[in-house]
Order: sequence, then structure tokens, then C-alpha cells
Amino acid sequence: MVSQFIGAIFGSFIVWGCFASLTAECSESGDAVCAANLQSDGSFGPAFNLGLNQVGPTVSNGCAFLLEMMGTFLLVITVLNSAVDPKSAAGNAAPIAIGWSVMLCHIILVPFTGCGINPARSFGPMIVGSIAGIGDAVWISGWWVYYTAPFVG
Repeated sequence: MVSQFIGAIFGSFIVWGCFASLTAECSESGDAVCAANLQSDGSFGPAFNLGLNQVGPTVSNGCAFLLEMMGTFLLVITVLNSAVDPKSAAGNAAPIAIGWSVMLCHIILVPFTGCGINPARSFGPMIVGSIAGIGDAVWISGWWVYYTAPFVG
């Protein structure tokens, strides 16, 4: 599990490095495509908030917790029933079942929570976002949802 968290940090640094120049170009040009860099205070920050998960503005933290918990449960139950269970009929199709469950979780959860069904997926962008200077967007009221809900689910 430690390797996942370290990998998430390195991956977020790579994303930051790839999009750092885009941020500089956007702050100078004001191009409409650069709206992904626009922060809530009107300034331009790292592109796409470095993939940071955030609870939607119309979603309560309790609802976000339940959604993330159910998404994680769906993924875990799919893995256990298709890849781990020796009596599973999935056989070589287990990765397809797992991929479909991840896709379903993303289709449902992205509009509400950004779909952080893996704590490492949320951890990397939070750490690198703090280093990149978007700490105000990182440490919001619902940050704990992405760490507690997957463990409960």
C-alpha cells in the first residue's frame, strides 16, 4: 500500500510537470481552452487542479461519504467474486469485470465526488497540490471522505 501512495505522489509530480507550461501560457493568453486552469478566486493555477478529487458544491460530505463507500464496495466485491474466488466462472474475463466496475463507478461518481475510490488516487494530488500552491483548493471540508469511505467500503 505504501508503494501505491508513493507512486501517486510521483504520478502527480509528473502531471504537474507536464501541465506547468500550460498554466503559464493560460495566464498570459486568456484562451477559452484554459478555463480548466481557472481557480475559484479568478487566478490561474495548475491545470485541472492536478486531478484533485473534490466533493461537488451541491453534495454534502455525508452523501459523498456514502457514494464513495458504495463505489469502493462495488469494486471490492467485483474483485473478490471474479478474480479471488476459486469457484468463480469469470476465469480469464475477471479483468473485464473489474474494468467495467471501475468504469461504472466513474460514470456515477465523477459528477458528485470525482470518484476517489482509491485513497492513493486522492493522496498524490493532495500532496503535490499543496506543494504547487493550491492548498486552498486541496484542504477543503470534505477531504477526509476520500480516506475514510474506501476503508469502510
